[in-house]
Amino acid sequence: MKRFLFIVFLCAGALNALAWGGGRPIWTGDVSADLFNEHLNKGLHAGITISVDLPLYACGEEVMILKDSIDENKIAGYVYNGYAIVDSAELDTAFMWLDKGIEKFPNRLDLYLGKATAQLYCLNVEGMLQTLELAMKQEQKNKGKWMWTNDEKLSKEYDILFERIQEDFKRFLEAEDLDNAERLARMGMKYFPKRAEYVNNVGVVYIYRENLEKGLKYFQQALKMKPDDELIKANIEYIEQAIENL
Repeated sequence: MKRFLFIVFLCAGALNALAWGGGRPIWTGDVSADLFNEHLNKGLHAGITISVDLPLYACGEEVMILKDSIDENKIAGYVYNGYAIVDSAELDTAFMWLDKGIEKFPNRLDLYLGKATAQLYCLNVEGMLQTLELAMKQEQKNKGKWMWTNDEKLSKEYDILFERIQEDFKRFLEAEDLDNAERLARMGMKYFPKRAEYVNNVGVVYIYRENLEKGLKYFQQALKMKPDDELIKANIEYIEQAIENL
């Protein structure tokens, strides 16, 4: 879901988000988000970047590939929306305000995902994974009763956290970071043991590692959990055929 790749939350400005009662300001999750954005914009510079390698946040996004002028089959570099830290103190302040918001309003999913996205842009992959795990733990507590900007209640039918996890899983695969891809998949298995998709994801990691037999076992386990899933069936069929052709 591309909207998670935008740092700016869909909320009013800091002054508009601040409600007043009896002459005293009332703290809201939107205030935390606004203060986070204010300092984030001072600490992180966004712009078009040209480099020979792709950072993790650019994987899976729209990227212009530069071909070698002599060998067209050789990639010379990439052009993409890049991010650079220009003031680490401002970033520390930004995350401080967001952490305060998460602590006070633990069911505001936009705060977790905004933090994870900012950490991704800062190339703090460890921090991003920790934030996603924190959100998974909270979903165990709130049973999927999440809120969004302006304290809007999210429908359980629209599983935003699941889609974000799947998006980052694919990002790790494209970056060939299989260790973190497996870590995220197993994290999903731990906190959502009834979700066949995370079991399937672990199987995908083993296929990328060319361990077909172990990958097949996870696909078969996932199919038992979700017998009508066509993607899992297709994975099993593909791997069984590949094993036969060895």
